[in-house]
Amino acid sequence: MDRNSQDTHIENLRVQVSKNRDNIPGLKLTIDKTWDGNTIGHRPTDIHLGWKFEKIPNRPHKRVVTVEFTTPFYDDPEPEMMPGVTPGLWDYEVLELFFANDNNQYLEVEVSPHGHWLCLLFDGVRTCFNNGEELELTVQNQWVGGDVWKGNIEIPLAYFPANVTKMNAYTIHGIGEDRVYEAMRPVTDGTHEEPDFHRLEFFRRIDRQKFIPPPYGTSPFKDWKYGDLWEGHY
Repeated sequence: MDRNSQDTHIENLRVQVSKNRDNIPGLKLTIDKTWDGNTIGHRPTDIHLGWKFEKIPNRPHKRVVTVEFTTPFYDDPEPEMMPGVTPGLWDYEVLELFFANDNNQYLEVEVSPHGHWLCLLFDGVRTCFNNGEELELTVQNQWVGGDVWKGNIEIPLAYFPANVTKMNAYTIHGIGEDRVYEAMRPVTDGTHEEPDFHRLEFFRRIDRQKFIPPPYGTSPFKDWKYGDLWEGHY
């Protein structure tokens, strides 16, 4: 093989690798139950997890997990803060995603319909070591017919703990006594009276490679911007 043919062959392999990473199967999820397992009386929340590998000229490549979702929009009062990182976002209308491994390390991602978000990193149940004040999230929202909220999220790979094996997804809406908690996988076996989204034992087992391609995912990813967020926790 001459030099020109070899260079073309190598470039074709690079394109194929990029294409494969962009077109891994993805993972479809549905939130169609209340936190305690009852059937909801409205359209479910549909979620698709995917992968995005993007070459950016003169900058490090982008590696993110993408989230596309469609869910009912209730137009609850929004946070008084400007869109962006919002502590206590769980007190508002919100979609939440939890990604965990078998060592009780997990990532919690929350987004609202109005551009607010929160990312939290845990090493142990409810043991938060990164409150997300410096963690950014790419969020795009739109409304369809006034009562449907569609969103796209890009979660940096560096946010995820190593060896994610399970997850859960939730929506919360309503005010006061009308507050409603919905879950992909109910977080009770019938013995709990209150919702708690940190009950990792009820999470759904998942195939991580459907949305994070090998060799990524077996160890925390060191990001050009955030570094190793999980340093000291593995």
